[in-house]
Amino acid sequence: MGIREGLTMKSNKLGPEGQMKCHRCGSIMAYEKYYGLEGEFWGLRCVCCGDIIDQIILENRDSMTLGAPRL
Repeated sequence: MGIREGLTMKSNKLGPEGQMKCHRCGSIMAYEKYYGLEGEFWGLRCVCCGDIIDQIILENRDSMTLGAPRL
């Protein structure tokens, strides 16, 4: 499964038009390319509040909800 599919399946709710909705403010999420120390990666950014979600953020949130210790 690619990152985009993982983000779509694991992250926030879908709106009536099938667009991703921000979990913080309910606005539209835009699919964007980001650049980090380890290269480029894809994520979702809220067009209103600026919240960013990528695969690493989702994995960290999942580990926190499962009771894994903080690093």
